[in-house]
Amino acid sequence: MYAAIIAGGSGTRLWPSSRREKPKQFHNLYGEHTLLQESVRRLEPLIKQEDIYIIANRAHESIVREQLPWLGKENFIGEPVGKNTAPAVGVIASIINKKDPDGVILISPADHIIAKEAIFRRILEVGNEVASEGPNTVTIGIKPTYSATGYGYIQMSESKKTHKEIDVHKAFSFKEKPDAKTAEEYVASWSYVWNSGMFMWSAKTIMHLFKEHAPDIYKLLARYEGALGTPEEAKVFDEMYEAFPSISIDYAILEHAHNIFVIPASIGWNDLGSWASLHDIMEKDEEGNAVKGKHVGVDTHNCLIHSKDRLIATVGLENMIVVDTGDVVLILPANRSQEIKSLLDELKKRGKGQYL
Repeated sequence: MYAAIIAGGSGTRLWPSSRREKPKQFHNLYGEHTLLQESVRRLEPLIKQEDIYIIANRAHESIVREQLPWLGKENFIGEPVGKNTAPAVGVIASIINKKDPDGVILISPADHIIAKEAIFRRILEVGNEVASEGPNTVTIGIKPTYSATGYGYIQMSESKKTHKEIDVHKAFSFKEKPDAKTAEEYVASWSYVWNSGMFMWSAKTIMHLFKEHAPDIYKLLARYEGALGTPEEAKVFDEMYEAFPSISIDYAILEHAHNIFVIPASIGWNDLGSWASLHDIMEKDEEGNAVKGKHVGVDTHNCLIHSKDRLIATVGLENMIVVDTGDVVLILPANRSQEIKSLLDELKKRGKGQYL
């Protein structure tokens, strides 16, 4: 089994810690290790280090290699420009297809949290089996814990097969992020799971899917695969990225493919999409405050206090987020933590791009 960890996201909703030069996946926001390091560590008992690939912005290669000093030269793929997930998946698939067409590839984001790691690895073992049985796509769906409007959903069949006590369902359809009423209907039906963005398939299967459903991308990938290991490789790589459309793997492949299976999972998953979600997963003090750094509070409840160096002192705060990175202090109500994008737009308008 191989792993392709996609580490090209910008993580804007965790600004000001997450910035262009160092997005959230390269930070230790709540523990000793960064999100990227955790994404790799939890795979290592199952997948060998030499079979783990990282794909990220070319400008972040030094950060990746600093955090994963064992990473082989060929195991980092530096994108000259981000073109969404379909091109990233295709490039990894081309590399692995050339040397091991039957090899199963796990596609995983670099910025997710998975608390129940042993169960997660059992699911990957089952996913590997299902993906190896034929031209199958396996996706890991997250059993909803509330009617979220910020995630896409996967509709799955009621019938199932069981592999090693893990249920596997046929996937019927992929749904966009719903409105509140639709999300409640999805969760009440028990036949919908959150789309985690984690997929498994053999290299030859995904290459065939590109050929069938995204021929414009496939033609570029076929040329690149032919150039691998030749003096033309770097040139073809850059030309390919310039020509790639910007499209997600969901739109390019998954909404059109057949033989898609979903494994519903309860693995303590969190995509860490906002400061409020970080508060949810961190340990709390007796007042419900999640604190990283130095904090003294009076009458302060259910807050996230995240400080780099300075002491944060608070009085009379409730359900607030306070983040100090040294050059920026962010303060906002926890229930508005998804609105940071509008703040970043305002910074651009005011010529404060150096803080992005």
